[in-house]
Amino acid sequence: MDLKTSFKGVSLNPIYAGSSAVATVSENGTILATPMLDEINIIDLTPGSRNIIHRISNEDEQEITALKLTPDGQYLTYVSQAQLLKIFHLKTGKVVRSMKISSPSYILDADSTSTLLAVGGTDGSIIVVDIENGYITHSFKGHGGTISSLKFYGQLDSKIWLLASGDTNGMVKVWDLVKRKCLHTLQEHSSAVRGLDIVEVQNSDEPFLKLLSGGRDDIINIWDFNMKKTCKLIKTLPVNQQVESCGFLRYHDDKHLIYTAGGDAIFQLIDLESGIMIKKTNKPIEELFIIGVLPIVSSSKMFLVMSDQTLQLINVEEVIKSENEIIEVSSTIAGNHGIIADMRFVGPELNKLALATNSPSLRIIPIPDLAGTTASLPLDVEIYEGHEDLLNSLDATEDGLWIATASKDNSAIVWKYNENTRKFEVYSKYIGHSSAVTAVGLPKIMPKGYPEFLLTASNDLTIKKWKIPKPTFPFDVQTIKVSEYTRHAHEKDINALSISPNDSIFATASYDKTCKIWNLENGELEATLSNHKRGLWDVTFCQYDKLLATCSGDKTVKIWSLDTFSVMKTLEGHTNAVQRCSFINKQKQLVSCGADGLIKIWDCSSGECLKTLDGHNNRLWALNTMNDGDIIVSADADGVFQFWKDCTEQEKEEEQEKAKLQVEQEQSLQNYISQGDWTNAFLLAMTLDHPMRLFNVLKKALGESRLRQDIKEGESSVVFNEELDHAISTLNDEQLMLLMKRCRDWNTNAKTHTIAQRTIRCILMYHNIEKLSEIPGMVKVVDAIIPYTQRHFTRVDNLVEQSYILDYALVEMDKLF
Repeated sequence: MDLKTSFKGVSLNPIYAGSSAVATVSENGTILATPMLDEINIIDLTPGSRNIIHRISNEDEQEITALKLTPDGQYLTYVSQAQLLKIFHLKTGKVVRSMKISSPSYILDADSTSTLLAVGGTDGSIIVVDIENGYITHSFKGHGGTISSLKFYGQLDSKIWLLASGDTNGMVKVWDLVKRKCLHTLQEHSSAVRGLDIVEVQNSDEPFLKLLSGGRDDIINIWDFNMKKTCKLIKTLPVNQQVESCGFLRYHDDKHLIYTAGGDAIFQLIDLESGIMIKKTNKPIEELFIIGVLPIVSSSKMFLVMSDQTLQLINVEEVIKSENEIIEVSSTIAGNHGIIADMRFVGPELNKLALATNSPSLRIIPIPDLAGTTASLPLDVEIYEGHEDLLNSLDATEDGLWIATASKDNSAIVWKYNENTRKFEVYSKYIGHSSAVTAVGLPKIMPKGYPEFLLTASNDLTIKKWKIPKPTFPFDVQTIKVSEYTRHAHEKDINALSISPNDSIFATASYDKTCKIWNLENGELEATLSNHKRGLWDVTFCQYDKLLATCSGDKTVKIWSLDTFSVMKTLEGHTNAVQRCSFINKQKQLVSCGADGLIKIWDCSSGECLKTLDGHNNRLWALNTMNDGDIIVSADADGVFQFWKDCTEQEKEEEQEKAKLQVEQEQSLQNYISQGDWTNAFLLAMTLDHPMRLFNVLKKALGESRLRQDIKEGESSVVFNEELDHAISTLNDEQLMLLMKRCRDWNTNAKTHTIAQRTIRCILMYHNIEKLSEIPGMVKVVDAIIPYTQRHFTRVDNLVEQSYILDYALVEMDKLF
C-alpha cells in the first residue's frame, strides 16, 4: 500500500504587521519596505519577479517606529523605539550608518534628490541628516509638541530648499535650509498636522509658493508665501474626514487638484479653485482608515496604506480622465491576512485560495509556485465586500466557480465567478438565522451546472436548507428569506458542516460533543455519534468509502463507519485540540491539524501517525487539500500559510539512487582494495563517510605492508605504505578534520586504537602542527584524543610490567624441574 509520508513545505508569511510605522516605497514603485514589529522586509515589486530581497532584523529587538526609502531606492532609513537612526544600503545589504537621536521619532522624510533625511522627534526637535555621509547638517527647535509631519521642497540646482514641519498641537513651520532659519510659523490647526506639501507658483518674477496643510481637525489650509515675510492663508476647506495625508497633484495642468486621505478609509480629489470634491473611493464596510499615501511615478499613481496593512494601488492619471466619480482600485497588496478561519481552492484553474478571515470581506489570494523554480511572492489579494461582520467559514464547489460564505452578520452569501471580468460577484444572499452563521455547505454534484441548494448552520442551534435560484439573464442579485426546512440541531454552537459525496446526507459537528447525521432531502435526523469527551471542531466525509471523521477538543480524531455508526479508529497524538481533519490518498490516510500548531499524517488502517509537519508557531484554524492530498495547505492564527507538496515518490527515487550509488561505490572500494590501489580506496572510503569502511581500508593496508615487510624494524619514515602515506599528506583542512574525528572515535576502543594512533602519527609527520591547530575545531578534537591515548600508554606499561613478573615466574619454575 503506497502511503504519503514525505512533504515539502513552501511558506507564505505576512510582510507587514504589528507596527505603528507606515510602509514606504521608492519613487518608481519597484521597491517596497514594510515593518514587521522589530523587523523590516524590503520587497522587489517588479512584476513576475516579486520577492523579498532583504530582511532586516533589529538587533535590539525594539519595534520600528518610522522608516523611509530614498526616492532612488538606494537607501532605507529607519528608527526604532530605542531611539536609534539607521541607514541601510540596499546594494551592499548592510547598515552603513547608525546614530542616537534625542527622542523617539515617528516621522521621517527624504528629499527628492535622495541626499537629505529629516527626522522629527517627540521632543519637538528636527534634525536633517546627510544620508550618504551620515552627519547632521541642520538642527531645528521651536515646536512645542511631537513632530507629526515633514515635507521637503527643493530641486537639483535650485537655490530654494525648504522643509515644512507640523506637530501634534496644530503648529506648522517652514524652514529655510539654505539660511538655516524659520521662515514662517502658522497656527491655524486645532489638532495634529498629518499632511504637508509645497508647490511653486510660476506667475511672477519673485519666487512664490503654495503650502498645503491637513490635520486631524478635518480641515485643510492653503497658504501663499514667499522667501521673505509674506505668508497668507488663502483658503480653508472642510473635507469631512480626519486627514492623514494630503498633497498637490503637480503633473495635471488643466485643473488645480489636491488629494486628501484618512478617516473612513476614503481617498478623495478636490478642485482647489472651487473646493468641491470631484472624485473619491468607496467607503469600505469594514471600519478602516488610511494611515498613509505613497505617491509613485511623479504622483501619477499612488499606494493607499490602510489601517489593516493592505496597500491599494490607484492610477490617478486614469482616474482624472475617467468620467466615473468613484475611484476604482487597480490592485491590492496584502500585508497580512490576520487570523485565517477557513479556506478553499477556487477559480477556474483552482489556483487561488478563498479565505475567511477576521474581516467582513471575502479575500482571494493566488497560491505560490510550488515547483520552486520561478517562485514569485504572491502579494496581490482580491477583496470582495458583501457581509457586514466577520466571516466564520466558507465552502466552494469542486469546479471552483461558486463560493458560499458564512458571517457573524447572521447571513450567508453565494458568490459566482464571472468569466468576463475574471472576478467573483455576489449571486444571492440568505437571511433567516437569528444568530451568527457558523458553517455553510454547497453540493458536491451539480447536474444542472450550478449549485441547487445551500446548507447553513448557526449559533441559533439550527440548520437550514435553502434553494439557490436558477441563473438568469440579465443577472440580478436575489435575497432569499425563506428556507426549504429548518431543524433544531444541537444544544450548543455548531462548528462545522459537511456534505456526503453523493449529496444524500450531511453531518454537523457541535460543541455539545456530538456529531449528527441528517437526511439532506428532508432534514430528518438519521444518527447521533457520541464518543468524544469534548466539543467537536470539524467533521468530514470520505470520498471513496462509507467513512466519516470527526475531530475534537479532546485531542483526538475519530473515524466512524456510516454503516454501523460506530467508531472504527481513534487517532491520538495531538497535544491540544484538533481543529481540522480531512481524508487523503483514497481513504487510506487522514491529515489533521490542531491548536498545537502541528499537522499530522495518519495511516487510517493502523491508526499510526506516519508524519508530523511542523511549520507553524500558533494555533491552526484552517486546513485544506487538493488532488487527494498531493497538496496540503495550512494557515494559522498569525496569518502564516504553509503549502505542503507530496514528495514521497521523489524521495523514494532519491533513496533508490543513493542506495544504488552506495552499492556501486562499495563494489569499487572492494576492487581498489583487492588491486592494492590504496590511494583511491582511502579517498573513496573518506567520501562514503562510513567510519568502519575507512578503518578497514587503513587496517588492510597496514596488514598488506607487514606481509610484504614494507615496514621494517627501525624504519619510521613509512606508517602504512608509501602510497597511502602520500594520500594522507595531500588531504585538505576539511578532510583532515573528518579523519581526526574518526581517529578520536577509534581511539576510545582498545581494539581499534592502534589504527587511530598510526593515523595520527602519519598526519603529524606530513602536516605542519601550527597549521593543523588553526583548523576550526581541531584543538577540541585533539583534547578529546589525549586522555584516551594516555590511558592506552598506561595500559601498555602495565602489560610490560606484568610480562616481567611472568618471566620471573617461568624462570623460577624451571629451577624446580
